[in-house]
Amino acid sequence: MLYTLKSYIKFILKSTNEHGVHSPFVYSLLTKCIYNKQHKDTKKHLISKKKQIIPYKIASYFKSNEILVVGNSKNTASLLSFARPNSSITVVKDFLETQIVNKHFDLVYVDSTNSNINVVTLFEKLLYSAQKNCVFIFEGIYTNTANTKVWQHMIASQDVTVSIDGFYCGLIFFKKGQEKQHFTLRL
Repeated sequence: MLYTLKSYIKFILKSTNEHGVHSPFVYSLLTKCIYNKQHKDTKKHLISKKKQIIPYKIASYFKSNEILVVGNSKNTASLLSFARPNSSITVVKDFLETQIVNKHFDLVYVDSTNSNINVVTLFEKLLYSAQKNCVFIFEGIYTNTANTKVWQHMIASQDVTVSIDGFYCGLIFFKKGQEKQHFTLRL
């Protein structure tokens, strides 16, 4: 708890909003998706928590069709099915126990607060089954020091081009042709 509080204070001091972003891709994501208050669907489905709104909006914005939800996140899976009712949503407790190598996901949501998941191994295995414009959402990157180290390891990967630290969750993108950039943003 103390670690999370200290991390939050550091986050607030370091973070910015869309005005501090010099990437057209990230600026558009913030203004047209995450900060967009016109998203009436979130009210219709009674989504109020920030950690629930972000995956919902991202799935809608990117029109995700193959979605993977890893961990004990049945609520998130339900919300993603509201966001993308015609999409294929696969829910697994531990990706390593389930072989889903034939699918190519365009959105991967990982509840990294689940201590049973080896997130580093999961991330490396998913790199091969993710589509080139896939977005990864990792919940709980500041719940403990281990999760923060895992987050830092993932964003250092040469395959990652854009990463966004939103405190409650981290977003990772693999956009070919884009310069590697990391943002600390108030989502």
